[in-house]
Amino acid sequence: MLMSATLSSLKGYLASLWQTVPKLLLLAFGLLLLGSFTEGIGILMLVPVVNLMSDPSQPIPPWVASLPSFDRELISLKVILPFFLILLLTRSALVYWREMAMTRIRLHTTDELRKTLFESMLYSSWSQRIHSQQHQELEQLTNGVNRVGMATFYILKMLTTVILLVVYVAVSILVAPLALLIACVVGAVVLLMFRRIFKQAAAFGIGLTNSNKQLYQRVMFFLNGMKTVKACAYEPQQLDAFVASQQELRENQQAYQHKTALQQLAFQGVSASLLCLLVYLGFEVWQLGVAELIVLIVMFSRMMPMLSDLQGNAQRLLHMLPAFSDIEHAIASNRQGYEANQSSQIAFPKRSLALDNVSFAYQGREPLLKNRTIEFPLNKITLLKGPSGQGKTTIIDILATLLTPSEGAVMLDAVPLCVSAHHSWRQQISYLSQEPFLFDGSIRDNILWGEGYSDDEIWQTLQLCCAAFVADLPLKLDTPIGERGVQLSGGQRQRLVLARALIRKRPLLILDEATNALDSETEKQIFLTLQQQRHIMTIVLVSHSEQAEAFADKSISL
Repeated sequence: MLMSATLSSLKGYLASLWQTVPKLLLLAFGLLLLGSFTEGIGILMLVPVVNLMSDPSQPIPPWVASLPSFDRELISLKVILPFFLILLLTRSALVYWREMAMTRIRLHTTDELRKTLFESMLYSSWSQRIHSQQHQELEQLTNGVNRVGMATFYILKMLTTVILLVVYVAVSILVAPLALLIACVVGAVVLLMFRRIFKQAAAFGIGLTNSNKQLYQRVMFFLNGMKTVKACAYEPQQLDAFVASQQELRENQQAYQHKTALQQLAFQGVSASLLCLLVYLGFEVWQLGVAELIVLIVMFSRMMPMLSDLQGNAQRLLHMLPAFSDIEHAIASNRQGYEANQSSQIAFPKRSLALDNVSFAYQGREPLLKNRTIEFPLNKITLLKGPSGQGKTTIIDILATLLTPSEGAVMLDAVPLCVSAHHSWRQQISYLSQEPFLFDGSIRDNILWGEGYSDDEIWQTLQLCCAAFVADLPLKLDTPIGERGVQLSGGQRQRLVLARALIRKRPLLILDEATNALDSETEKQIFLTLQQQRHIMTIVLVSHSEQAEAFADKSISL
């Protein structure tokens, strides 16, 4: 069952590889063929070269004399060595181009897979996102994708090895066909002995994926709850849990390496014994010449490590494939929550904005909203208030089309908002969640967020948001605020995200407890600012603040 799933994953990965870089794969394959051909010719040329160096009068082997355009008078070191040098230089150039092509294939496929995964995360619906696990996605985007990149490397190396082995087999047929037969029989027996290790490699790969996820989960747990961990002196417990996750990962890797090392040891022992046997048979039984015997030794001393590498790379490939299966499953899961074609454009309503007869229930729970109709007056402030858990945030999420109601619709000028226009609708919304979203950059970076507003516009907006503290900072707008704005107070963070929303002047502003960290006087000033913005935007406010109702044009209790 496990091997069947692994082979299915391998088939899917090869199809993905071909779909991503077909031209590069064809180029690499062509370079592989040319490089292998030149290497085979180079090995064959060892026979006349060694013959000339040891005994020029020694007869030329029949398979050399039978080559087209063979001329005994041309067989001299002065003729052969320059040709041999050109052949080696040509092969070196082909190997260089081949390695560069293979590197481009590996990097391009890795980047494309990471982009596809990230894109599937970006465009999945919000209802899909709230069930996602960040530690798993972080592991997939970093370690998981890198493991898939190594799988690409192993596939390309295996292809290289297979082509070279085919060339060596062809040369062996000319030099010593019986030796080739013996080597093939022994090699087949050895590979059959190691079939079980292939299955174990796939199982170890699945274990490695799970162990990596657990380690990422532990790190994310600490980073997200760092303040609580520090404040409650939970460091020892966190360290113990981290060490346990790390030990599980280490034990998985050690067990895999132990199996791999034992297999390599056995394979090398068999290879050495086989080489000695073939040398003895070639010299004592088959009566091969010195030149042919040297070629036989060279070929089999290179073929056996190649077979070992082929088996090892196949094992490593099976070890890496679970990472690809995991990422493919994540992409497919995210795409199940993809929103429909978002090509429709829609204008902001001119007469009315409402939720009409809306019902909604979170998965596995009782309905939170049932047949609810709410009107939001344009260019007014609408306040949603009431105890926690009554659906205030759910209402604004439906209004922003982050959640889809089971019944009812968002109505724009009495017309239902179609699914294909959701993206266009969100482009007209500024949404401030309960947790201020800031990133590790300067104050200017966090307000601009990729837009091209001038410093004058930024300062004017900061003044509206009571953010005069920025002017008192040594670096002012260039002040770094740290990850998630940790170098600022809660109230300062809320004022910055409000400034980011107001500077964009989008026609709908939604605030979900966006002033709960402000003192009473600052909150009052913010509400006054919002009142002054009503002529250019409609504002929907969720708040438990007592003074919010005094500034609202409409208040709805839930």
